Amino acid sequence: MKTIFLSIVSFLSISVLAQNNLENDLSKALNSSEKSNLVELVKNYPNEWLPKYYLALSEVVSVLEKDNKNDNSKMLDEAKSLINKLENQDPKNVEILNLKALYLTAEIVQDPLTNGGIYYPDVLETYQKALRLSPNNPRAVLGLAEFNINAANYIGTDITEDCKNVKKSLALFTNEKPKKNEPKWGKERAEELLKNQCK
Repeated sequence: MKTIFLSIVSFLSISVLAQNNLENDLSKALNSSEKSNLVELVKNYPNEWLPKYYLALSEVVSVLEKDNKNDNSKMLDEAKSLINKLENQDPKNVEILNLKALYLTAEIVQDPLTNGGIYYPDVLETYQKALRLSPNNPRAVLGLAEFNINAANYIGTDITEDCKNVKKSLALFTNEKPKKNEPKWGKERAEELLKNQCK
């Protein structure tokens, strides 16, 4: 009995140590601007979702900020591969769904006329699934609202409710208490949307 107890304690100690190492390594990688640090983390922690999440997020955000179609295509392929692995690992993780919707949005941005018709329903469906799982997730509330606001530039829909949801997301961001290194981004984007598009 004592041996079993010691084995359990030893296993838990190793698990806690590994978790602490991940948290420390991830904090360092997130504070660095080097993509290679995240790539290394994905290799070192193949069973953890956060390194893959942040690497895919960095690829998608880079695409949304760049105009280089050749680089963008490669980065989107890398992000898609990571997101597929994340979905297989945890299909009901709301943050992964938010990331997938953002990735699909980046695909639309590359060629709105062609890709809009292909990916538009998928973006809506992915955000709606995230909101069904977690109605008060600020990134899901903001993501869907922002997507609708941007789509309104093309299809002319009213954005009154979407702007209300941007305001709602701000309150949710304020009350959010994520664990260390878990996703918490988006508040600044909500403030920017309210200032510029929801006057």
